[in-house]
Amino acid sequence: MIRFLEHSTIDKSKWDRCIESSPNRLIYAASWYLDIVSPGWSALVEHDYTSVFPLTRRKKFGFHYLYQPPFTQQLGLFGKEPSGNTEQLLQFLVTIPSMFKLVEINLNSQNDLHAYVENFAVFPKRTYVLSLDNTFENIRKHYRDDLHRNIRKAEKNNLHIENDLSTAEIIGLFKSNKGRNLKTLSEKDYENYVTLIAKATEKDRVQQRTIRNSDGKLIAGAIFLRSYGEYVFHFSATGPEARENGAMPFLIDAFIREHAGEKMKLDFEGSMDPNLARFYKGFGSKEVVYLQIRRNNLPALIRRFKS
Repeated sequence: MIRFLEHSTIDKSKWDRCIESSPNRLIYAASWYLDIVSPGWSALVEHDYTSVFPLTRRKKFGFHYLYQPPFTQQLGLFGKEPSGNTEQLLQFLVTIPSMFKLVEINLNSQNDLHAYVENFAVFPKRTYVLSLDNTFENIRKHYRDDLHRNIRKAEKNNLHIENDLSTAEIIGLFKSNKGRNLKTLSEKDYENYVTLIAKATEKDRVQQRTIRNSDGKLIAGAIFLRSYGEYVFHFSATGPEARENGAMPFLIDAFIREHAGEKMKLDFEGSMDPNLARFYKGFGSKEVVYLQIRRNNLPALIRRFKS
Protein backbone atom coordinates (compact mmCIF):
# COMPACT_ATOMS: atom_id res chain seq x y z
CA MET A 1 0.00 0.00 0.00
CA ILE A 2 1.24 3.49 -0.88
CA ARG A 3 0.64 6.17 1.75
CA PHE A 4 0.86 9.96 1.54
CA LEU A 5 2.80 11.36 4.49
CA GLU A 6 3.05 14.94 5.66
CA HIS A 7 6.53 16.07 6.59
CA SER A 8 6.03 15.78 10.35
CA THR A 9 5.11 12.09 10.08
CA ILE A 10 8.05 10.94 7.91
CA ASP A 11 10.45 8.59 9.71
CA LYS A 12 13.70 10.01 8.37
CA SER A 13 15.83 7.15 9.68
CA LYS A 14 13.76 4.66 7.69
CA TRP A 15 13.68 7.07 4.75
CA ASP A 16 17.46 7.35 4.58
CA ARG A 17 17.94 3.60 4.98
CA CYS A 18 15.64 3.11 1.99
CA ILE A 19 17.54 5.67 -0.10
CA GLU A 20 20.95 4.24 0.84
CA SER A 21 19.87 0.69 -0.04
CA SER A 22 18.26 1.73 -3.34
CA PRO A 23 20.15 0.70 -6.50
CA ASN A 24 19.40 4.14 -7.99
CA ARG A 25 20.24 6.13 -4.83
CA LEU A 26 21.10 9.80 -5.25
CA ILE A 27 22.29 12.41 -2.79
CA TYR A 28 19.38 14.68 -3.78
CA ALA A 29 16.92 12.29 -2.08
CA ALA A 30 18.64 12.15 1.33
CA SER A 31 16.38 13.60 4.03
CA TRP A 32 18.95 16.22 5.13
CA TYR A 33 19.31 17.42 1.52
CA LEU A 34 15.54 17.68 1.03
CA ASP A 35 15.15 19.51 4.35
CA ILE A 36 17.33 22.32 3.02
CA VAL A 37 16.20 22.61 -0.61
CA SER A 38 12.50 21.99 0.08
CA PRO A 39 11.57 22.62 3.74
CA GLY A 40 8.33 20.85 4.65
CA TRP A 41 8.55 18.30 1.83
CA SER A 42 6.00 15.49 1.89
CA ALA A 43 6.27 11.94 0.57
CA LEU A 44 4.66 8.85 -0.85
CA VAL A 45 5.81 5.75 1.02
CA GLU A 46 5.12 2.11 0.18
CA HIS A 47 4.77 -0.46 2.99
CA ASP A 48 7.42 0.07 5.67
CA TYR A 49 9.62 2.35 3.54
CA THR A 50 10.43 -0.32 0.96
CA SER A 51 9.90 2.33 -1.76
CA VAL A 52 9.67 6.11 -1.43
CA PHE A 53 8.88 9.12 -3.58
CA PRO A 54 9.61 12.66 -2.28
CA LEU A 55 7.05 15.37 -2.95
CA THR A 56 8.80 18.73 -3.00
CA ARG A 57 5.99 21.18 -2.39
CA ARG A 58 5.10 24.85 -2.15
CA LYS A 59 1.97 26.95 -1.84
CA LYS A 60 1.20 30.09 -3.81
CA PHE A 61 -2.00 32.09 -4.22
CA GLY A 62 -3.75 29.44 -2.12
CA PHE A 63 -2.74 26.55 -4.41
CA HIS A 64 -0.45 23.66 -3.43
CA TYR A 65 1.98 22.56 -6.11
CA LEU A 66 5.01 20.31 -6.65
CA TYR A 67 8.20 21.75 -8.10
CA GLN A 68 11.80 20.75 -8.74
CA PRO A 69 13.92 22.55 -6.14
CA PRO A 70 17.03 24.46 -7.23
CA PHE A 71 20.27 22.46 -7.10
CA THR A 72 18.30 19.19 -7.31
CA GLN A 73 18.63 17.50 -10.65
CA GLN A 74 16.67 14.27 -10.17
CA LEU A 75 14.25 12.80 -7.63
CA GLY A 76 11.37 10.41 -8.33
CA LEU A 77 10.97 6.83 -7.13
CA PHE A 78 13.57 5.03 -5.02
CA GLY A 79 13.37 1.61 -3.42
CA LYS A 80 15.22 -1.30 -1.92
CA GLU A 81 14.34 -3.19 -5.09
CA PRO A 82 15.14 -1.76 -8.54
CA SER A 83 12.89 1.25 -9.09
CA GLY A 84 12.70 1.22 -12.87
CA ASN A 85 9.47 -0.77 -13.06
CA THR A 86 6.90 1.14 -15.08
CA GLU A 87 3.88 -0.39 -13.35
CA GLN A 88 5.16 0.46 -9.87
CA LEU A 89 6.00 4.00 -10.98
CA LEU A 90 2.51 4.46 -12.41
CA GLN A 91 1.02 3.42 -9.08
CA PHE A 92 3.02 6.13 -7.34
CA LEU A 93 2.14 8.81 -9.89
CA VAL A 94 -1.60 8.20 -9.69
CA THR A 95 -1.32 8.35 -5.89
CA ILE A 96 -0.01 11.95 -5.92
CA PRO A 97 -2.80 13.78 -4.07
CA SER A 98 -5.16 15.89 -6.15
CA MET A 99 -4.53 18.80 -3.76
CA PHE A 100 -1.38 19.47 -5.80
CA LYS A 101 -2.96 21.38 -8.65
CA LEU A 102 0.33 21.81 -10.50
CA VAL A 103 3.07 19.18 -10.77
CA GLU A 104 6.43 19.91 -12.42
CA ILE A 105 9.04 17.47 -11.09
CA ASN A 106 11.91 15.36 -12.39
CA LEU A 107 12.13 11.61 -12.06
CA ASN A 108 15.52 9.89 -11.99
CA SER A 109 17.25 8.16 -14.88
CA GLN A 110 16.30 4.69 -13.58
CA ASN A 111 12.57 5.47 -13.51
CA ASP A 112 11.16 3.89 -16.67
CA LEU A 113 7.97 5.45 -17.99
CA HIS A 114 6.99 4.31 -21.45
CA ALA A 115 3.29 3.97 -20.73
CA TYR A 116 0.70 6.74 -21.03
CA VAL A 117 -0.11 8.42 -17.71
CA GLU A 118 -3.48 10.12 -17.59
CA ASN A 119 -3.22 13.90 -17.06
CA PHE A 120 0.59 13.87 -17.11
CA ALA A 121 2.84 15.19 -19.86
CA VAL A 122 6.33 13.70 -20.04
CA PHE A 123 9.46 15.49 -21.28
CA PRO A 124 12.97 14.04 -21.66
CA LYS A 125 15.89 15.86 -20.05
CA ARG A 126 19.58 15.05 -20.37
CA THR A 127 22.68 14.81 -18.29
CA TYR A 128 26.18 13.63 -19.24
CA VAL A 129 28.10 11.06 -17.23
CA LEU A 130 31.75 10.03 -17.46
CA SER A 131 33.10 6.78 -16.01
CA LEU A 132 36.25 7.36 -13.95
CA ASP A 133 36.98 3.64 -13.67
CA ASN A 134 39.93 3.78 -16.07
CA THR A 135 43.43 5.19 -16.24
CA PHE A 136 43.70 8.94 -16.67
CA GLU A 137 45.58 8.40 -19.94
CA ASN A 138 42.77 6.27 -21.36
CA ILE A 139 40.08 8.72 -20.25
CA ARG A 140 42.00 11.62 -21.78
CA LYS A 141 42.24 9.83 -25.14
CA HIS A 142 38.53 10.51 -25.60
CA TYR A 143 38.73 14.26 -25.03
CA ARG A 144 37.78 16.39 -28.01
CA ASP A 145 40.71 18.19 -29.65
CA ASP A 146 39.61 21.69 -28.61
CA LEU A 147 39.66 20.60 -24.95
CA HIS A 148 43.29 19.55 -25.27
CA ARG A 149 44.07 22.95 -26.79
CA ASN A 150 42.32 24.80 -23.96
CA ILE A 151 44.12 22.77 -21.31
CA ARG A 152 47.49 23.54 -22.91
CA LYS A 153 46.50 27.21 -23.04
CA ALA A 154 45.71 27.17 -19.31
CA GLU A 155 49.05 25.55 -18.53
CA LYS A 156 50.90 28.21 -20.52
CA ASN A 157 49.04 30.92 -18.58
CA ASN A 158 50.34 29.53 -15.26
CA LEU A 159 46.90 28.98 -13.73
CA HIS A 160 46.85 27.63 -10.19
CA ILE A 161 44.26 25.28 -8.68
CA GLU A 162 43.37 25.70 -5.00
CA ASN A 163 41.06 23.76 -2.69
CA ASP A 164 40.39 26.19 0.15
CA LEU A 165 38.05 28.93 -1.13
CA SER A 166 34.67 29.38 0.54
CA THR A 167 31.34 28.59 -1.09
CA ALA A 168 30.30 32.23 -0.71
CA GLU A 169 33.28 33.39 -2.80
CA ILE A 170 32.44 30.97 -5.63
CA ILE A 171 28.81 32.15 -5.51
CA GLY A 172 30.01 35.75 -5.53
CA LEU A 173 32.00 35.11 -8.70
CA PHE A 174 28.95 33.51 -10.30
CA LYS A 175 26.58 36.33 -9.31
CA SER A 176 28.89 38.99 -10.70
CA ASN A 177 29.09 37.24 -14.07
CA LYS A 178 26.54 34.74 -15.42
CA GLY A 179 24.24 35.24 -12.46
CA ARG A 180 23.60 38.88 -13.34
CA ASN A 181 21.20 37.84 -16.11
CA LEU A 182 19.82 34.72 -14.42
CA LYS A 183 16.29 35.18 -13.09
CA THR A 184 15.64 31.61 -11.87
CA LEU A 185 17.71 31.89 -8.66
CA SER A 186 16.69 34.20 -5.83
CA GLU A 187 18.85 35.56 -3.02
CA LYS A 188 17.14 33.03 -0.74
CA ASP A 189 18.21 30.23 -3.11
CA TYR A 190 21.83 31.33 -2.84
CA GLU A 191 21.56 31.44 0.97
CA ASN A 192 20.08 27.94 0.97
CA TYR A 193 22.94 26.75 -1.21
CA VAL A 194 25.53 27.98 1.27
CA THR A 195 23.64 26.10 3.99
CA LEU A 196 23.45 22.99 1.79
CA ILE A 197 27.17 22.92 1.07
CA ALA A 198 27.99 23.54 4.74
CA LYS A 199 25.86 20.53 5.69
CA ALA A 200 27.35 18.39 2.92
CA THR A 201 30.83 19.40 4.05
CA GLU A 202 30.01 18.14 7.56
CA LYS A 203 29.21 14.81 5.92
CA ASP A 204 32.48 14.83 3.94
CA ARG A 205 30.65 15.02 0.61
CA VAL A 206 32.12 18.22 -0.85
CA GLN A 207 35.20 19.01 -2.90
CA GLN A 208 35.72 22.64 -3.93
CA ARG A 209 38.21 23.74 -6.55
CA THR A 210 39.16 27.27 -7.58
CA ILE A 211 41.56 28.73 -10.13
CA ARG A 212 43.66 31.85 -9.84
CA ASN A 213 45.74 33.49 -12.53
CA SER A 214 49.43 34.29 -12.21
CA ASP A 215 48.52 37.50 -10.33
CA GLY A 216 46.49 35.58 -7.75
CA LYS A 217 43.11 36.77 -9.06
CA LEU A 218 40.15 34.39 -8.71
CA ILE A 219 38.87 33.56 -12.19
CA ALA A 220 36.97 30.25 -11.84
CA GLY A 221 35.57 27.85 -9.27
CA ALA A 222 33.59 24.63 -9.01
CA ILE A 223 31.85 22.61 -6.31
CA PHE A 224 31.67 18.83 -6.63
CA LEU A 225 29.39 16.71 -4.45
CA ARG A 226 30.11 13.06 -3.71
CA SER A 227 26.87 11.18 -4.20
CA TYR A 228 26.52 7.38 -4.15
CA GLY A 229 28.93 5.99 -6.72
CA GLU A 230 29.44 9.29 -8.48
CA TYR A 231 30.73 12.82 -8.16
CA VAL A 232 28.37 15.59 -9.24
CA PHE A 233 29.62 18.74 -10.96
CA HIS A 234 27.18 20.69 -8.83
CA PHE A 235 28.00 24.38 -9.19
CA SER A 236 30.55 26.40 -11.15
CA ALA A 237 31.50 29.99 -11.80
CA THR A 238 33.78 31.72 -14.29
CA GLY A 239 34.92 35.27 -14.89
CA PRO A 240 35.62 36.77 -18.34
CA GLU A 241 39.30 35.85 -18.17
CA ALA A 242 38.49 32.18 -17.58
CA ARG A 243 36.80 31.92 -20.94
CA GLU A 244 39.91 33.24 -22.64
CA ASN A 245 42.50 30.98 -21.01
CA GLY A 246 40.80 27.59 -20.69
CA ALA A 247 40.34 27.71 -16.90
CA MET A 248 37.27 25.48 -16.58
CA PRO A 249 38.54 22.67 -18.88
CA PHE A 250 41.79 22.84 -16.89
CA LEU A 251 39.91 22.56 -13.58
CA ILE A 252 37.74 19.63 -14.69
CA ASP A 253 40.72 17.86 -16.24
CA ALA A 254 42.62 18.15 -12.93
CA PHE A 255 39.62 16.72 -11.05
CA ILE A 256 39.44 13.78 -13.46
CA ARG A 257 43.19 13.20 -13.09
CA GLU A 258 42.79 13.18 -9.28
CA HIS A 259 39.97 10.62 -9.31
CA ALA A 260 40.82 8.46 -12.34
CA GLY A 261 40.88 4.78 -11.46
CA GLU A 262 38.12 5.04 -8.86
CA LYS A 263 34.96 2.99 -9.33
CA MET A 264 33.03 6.22 -9.59
CA LYS A 265 31.40 8.35 -12.26
CA LEU A 266 31.37 12.08 -12.87
CA ASP A 267 27.90 13.49 -13.52
CA PHE A 268 28.13 16.86 -15.26
CA GLU A 269 24.50 17.56 -14.25
CA GLY A 270 23.62 17.87 -17.89
CA SER A 271 22.20 20.76 -19.78
CA MET A 272 19.54 21.37 -22.38
CA ASP A 273 21.83 24.17 -23.62
CA PRO A 274 23.50 22.77 -26.79
CA ASN A 275 26.76 24.62 -26.09
CA LEU A 276 27.08 23.26 -22.56
CA ALA A 277 26.06 19.80 -23.74
CA ARG A 278 28.82 19.90 -26.35
CA PHE A 279 31.33 20.99 -23.69
CA TYR A 280 30.40 18.11 -21.37
CA LYS A 281 30.42 15.56 -24.19
CA GLY A 282 33.87 16.81 -25.11
CA PHE A 283 35.29 14.94 -22.11
CA GLY A 284 34.04 11.63 -23.51
CA SER A 285 30.93 11.54 -21.32
CA LYS A 286 27.79 9.64 -22.32
CA GLU A 287 24.30 11.06 -22.55
CA VAL A 288 21.84 9.86 -19.88
CA VAL A 289 18.13 10.65 -20.17
CA TYR A 290 15.77 11.29 -17.27
CA LEU A 291 12.18 12.49 -17.41
CA GLN A 292 10.27 15.51 -16.25
CA ILE A 293 6.57 15.02 -15.58
CA ARG A 294 3.97 17.79 -15.62
CA ARG A 295 0.34 17.97 -14.63
CA ASN A 296 -1.63 21.20 -14.62
CA ASN A 297 -5.03 21.12 -12.92
CA LEU A 298 -5.07 24.80 -12.05
CA PRO A 299 -8.27 26.73 -12.81
CA ALA A 300 -8.45 27.70 -16.48
CA LEU A 301 -7.70 31.39 -15.99
CA ILE A 302 -4.65 30.74 -13.80
CA ARG A 303 -3.51 27.94 -16.13
CA ARG A 304 -3.44 30.39 -19.05
CA PHE A 305 -1.47 32.88 -16.94
CA LYS A 306 1.00 30.12 -15.94
CA SER A 307 1.49 29.13 -19.58
